[in-house]
Amino acid sequence: MRTVKKVSGRPGAFFLAIIVGILLFLAGNLSSFLGIFDFGRLVGFSSPLTRSAADIGAEVTTRQLAARIDEAAGYLDTGSLYRYTQEDLDVATEASMEALIEQSGDTYATYLTPAEFDDYNRTSEGVYAGIGIILASIDERPTVLEVYEGSSAHDLGVKSGDVVLSIDGDRHDWTVEEVVKKIQRPAGESVTIIWQRGEAEIETVLTFGSVNVPVVVSHLIVREEGKIGYIYLRRFNEQSAADLSEAVLSLESQGAQSLILDIRGNPGGYLTQAVGVTSLFVKEGDVLQIESRGSVRTEKVNGRTITDKPLVVLINDASASASELVAAALKDHGRATIVGETSYGKGTIQDLRKLSWGGALKYTIAHYLSPSGTPIDGVGVTPDIAVAYVKNEQAPGFTDNITSSNYLYTEGKDTQLDAALSEALARIG
Repeated sequence: MRTVKKVSGRPGAFFLAIIVGILLFLAGNLSSFLGIFDFGRLVGFSSPLTRSAADIGAEVTTRQLAARIDEAAGYLDTGSLYRYTQEDLDVATEASMEALIEQSGDTYATYLTPAEFDDYNRTSEGVYAGIGIILASIDERPTVLEVYEGSSAHDLGVKSGDVVLSIDGDRHDWTVEEVVKKIQRPAGESVTIIWQRGEAEIETVLTFGSVNVPVVVSHLIVREEGKIGYIYLRRFNEQSAADLSEAVLSLESQGAQSLILDIRGNPGGYLTQAVGVTSLFVKEGDVLQIESRGSVRTEKVNGRTITDKPLVVLINDASASASELVAAALKDHGRATIVGETSYGKGTIQDLRKLSWGGALKYTIAHYLSPSGTPIDGVGVTPDIAVAYVKNEQAPGFTDNITSSNYLYTEGKDTQLDAALSEALARIG
């Protein structure tokens, strides 16, 4: 009988081969990382992070893109004759971040350079160095939407509706983004801008200085039927809820029997401030539902209610994000009558993260719904009373009206505000 000899005593060879393979893989990737040479590719190994998926539509992580760029950067650092300067690095960083964001499909994501992030922080705090204007793209042209009192633009007569034609002698079809980047300068410097106003061209030399951006503008409207407190909220920054609270209490001390909250043209801002603003008027319940990756949670009012006076909220197609959240919550709770036009329809929440080199990345982290679960993104908030804005050519539009802290309501200047006032008077108990 033939004996089969059992092989034993050499399992170490098998495990040794595995260990050697692992070491070769690590050595290849480590050497590439350190910029020595591509040993990993030489022996046929590659990092799982840089490999392509079998399915072209398969979901991958952003870190896989970073790994590919890191591999290419290793070659440039160790072998290229050409070197980067700090300016090159800053330009390449901005271009890379913009490409990363564009391919992500997140239409609300954006990269802020260190200078842009500093400017954002100053604006959010309510004070910044600028010429005192807010621009919007109207008919694809950079158009002045608001002018802040006490600013260089206000002192030199820049008006809502003026269009940027030329900056420091450079005349072309500007975009809002180009104008914003072009006129970011330190306090004390100046810029020459030529504006189009109707058929005329107007040249101004504007000096950058400290601009105080009032978040809230308010006044009392007195009629035979009663007294109405009018409040315009520009945006949701760090002081919005506190400033609005102060305005409400001041108006009530003057005898306001009903309130109008005007958030037309308000682009939104901090979610926490939207919760705070809603809480001023709603005693209990949810403010919104938040849908993020794999979860749904609710945000409730904070218990800091200050008034139970009747409330009318004015919105238009430029009321976005946090503005829509507040309008939807007040509508769902039956706390306010919504007047105006269907809002913009931005029902997403963005997070803003400071990056180690001073810039910042804003990206979408969730969708939000009204307290009742009504979608807002792509839909907007529908008013209870629909009223189109009709501009009276003999009087300034509402964006001019609300930039002035001493503006007094005049019937016929603003059709939407006329309707809101009628509703506010009708709701006086």
